[in-house]
Amino acid sequence: MDNKFTVANFMRVSDEALKFQLSTLYPVPAQKDKVRIDLLFLNHDRNFSTFLTIKYLVEHQRVADIYVLSRSMFENVISMGLLAKSIIAGDISRYQEFQYVEIHKTYEHLKKLGLENLSGLPTSEVQEVSDRRSDYVKKWGRNASSWTGRSLEENVMMVDKAYPPTCNESHFNEYLYCQVYRKGSQSTHSSFAGLSKGVNIETITMPGVIARRLAVNKGHLIFSCFHSFLVFLSSVRFLGTTIGKTECETYFQKMAKYIISDK
Repeated sequence: MDNKFTVANFMRVSDEALKFQLSTLYPVPAQKDKVRIDLLFLNHDRNFSTFLTIKYLVEHQRVADIYVLSRSMFENVISMGLLAKSIIAGDISRYQEFQYVEIHKTYEHLKKLGLENLSGLPTSEVQEVSDRRSDYVKKWGRNASSWTGRSLEENVMMVDKAYPPTCNESHFNEYLYCQVYRKGSQSTHSSFAGLSKGVNIETITMPGVIARRLAVNKGHLIFSCFHSFLVFLSSVRFLGTTIGKTECETYFQKMAKYIISDK
């Protein structure tokens, strides 16, 4: 256990996973369901970039920043899990058209401030965005907190029900939701308790000076990097599911078991 949960071992196993996904998933084949594959591919490619950044942050011991990126990657991965098995009715249309809800929301807020000219939305396109947003609401309802119309927690539960258990755990993504998303919220909160969660504040004494310095909380660093790794492995899993690479599911289960097991 002492040798498994170390930064050095995280770097080793994450490098192995990066090589696996590059050799297994790329080039991504063009199959019948092209739009779905393209969406999953674009999302995974973004997660790939995010995870490379997390590896850099682990090296530089930036715990709060790791949690911020992990939370973002987790939301993205849950959408991938829903799209990979077409769990939501009309999912491709909903996922793509939801952008108009977000663009409209931003524009209207800036308009109230008299700053709509700073929205980035050309005047010639304002009516189209408004119409597309209205079409979305008419078709899918006003509950537009996410593209599914459900909360992140509800989305997580749907993903768990649609996929094989991980390490015999049927609530694996709910576990990640608590450890990455909710715990990440605590660690990124701007209160003293939140800001200090990933660091230890130490007193140092030098000739004529008593000072304070910040040192990384190694337990939180290890916790954040290995849970980020589980999220990235899920991204590999869901893209693999979409393009029929069954070896991705096998690899995901093997690596998840390695991380979660007591050995």
